[in-house]
Amino acid sequence: MNHHSRYRSLAPLAAALSLALLAGVAQASSPKAPKNVDQARLNYERERADCMMGRTNQPRNVCLKEATNAYADARRGKLTSPSDDASMYAANAAQRCEAQKGDMREMCLRRVAGEGTVSGSVAQGGTYEELITRTPTAAGPAQPQQTPPPKQ
Repeated sequence: MNHHSRYRSLAPLAAALSLALLAGVAQASSPKAPKNVDQARLNYERERADCMMGRTNQPRNVCLKEATNAYADARRGKLTSPSDDASMYAANAAQRCEAQKGDMREMCLRRVAGEGTVSGSVAQGGTYEELITRTPTAAGPAQPQQTPPPKQ
């Protein structure tokens, strides 16, 4: 192997490293988003665009009305979501289980806590939550069933 072929094999690596370095410098020097951005307005514009493009499961007029109402509530400080307060979400979920009685309440609380499986989606019409439990039976030898002799 001569010197020229050794440098030729390193050329692609050097080019890739140079591009990565330049990309990092360009990204670091890009302007940051202004700090005084109205997040509620940005959310409204995004939701409105989704309505206009048909990317929701609602009719356009309903979607636009809900986006407008949500924006108005957000501006008044009345719009919260479960991601804003996880404890509020958990308390609401547990409260819904209070309508159940006995073992069903316990199973509901376990599903709320994340046990079991969930299938489906809101877009498909709803979700189905399932928690399968096994209840052991009293241990004992199985008694064979005796069948009467066939009638002749």
